[in-house]
Amino acid sequence: MVRHNFLPLISFGSFFAVLVLLVHAQDQSGFVSIDCGIPKDSSYNDNKTDIKYVSDAAFVESGTIHSIDPEFQTSSVEKQFQNVRSFPQGKRNCYDVKPPRGKGFKYLIRTRFMYGNYDNLGKAPEFDLYLGVNLWDSVILDNATTVATKEIIYTLRSDHVHVCLVDKDKGTPFLSVLELRLLKTDTYET
Repeated sequence: MVRHNFLPLISFGSFFAVLVLLVHAQDQSGFVSIDCGIPKDSSYNDNKTDIKYVSDAAFVESGTIHSIDPEFQTSSVEKQFQNVRSFPQGKRNCYDVKPPRGKGFKYLIRTRFMYGNYDNLGKAPEFDLYLGVNLWDSVILDNATTVATKEIIYTLRSDHVHVCLVDKDKGTPFLSVLELRLLKTDTYET
């Protein structure tokens, strides 16, 4: 008896095309993706992930927007790092974000920072990051092109998330990217 094994053959190119399609087709209903420092009411879809990023203007009432130094605006730098919102005034400045699902839902909250010498001072700042009234972490950047990413998994206690930058008198706080990703309720159970 002759046995035939038929295995579906997928070429690498086909596999890659399917993978790209899956990434582009992902459900973004639980996503909040904010590019800090782009003009009010503007948005774009990321070239690699197709994730939609929006301006931070609707989520914060203070700060000033800046582009990073042209020296660092290269094709290898992600679009989200081309601009920043800095907070030269006030000790504490907060983003107020109302995610698609509120109290009781679990989110991955991610902040990303790249100084890029946006202020032409050539000295990366150091400041604190708070989630509401609780200290989350300190942001310390080594140089203009260092990217710092701070992530926390958090179950919302209200319908809003407050991400705050606190000045430590070691340079002006700033933010490049703020992202929230809804997690399944059984993810990272404690």
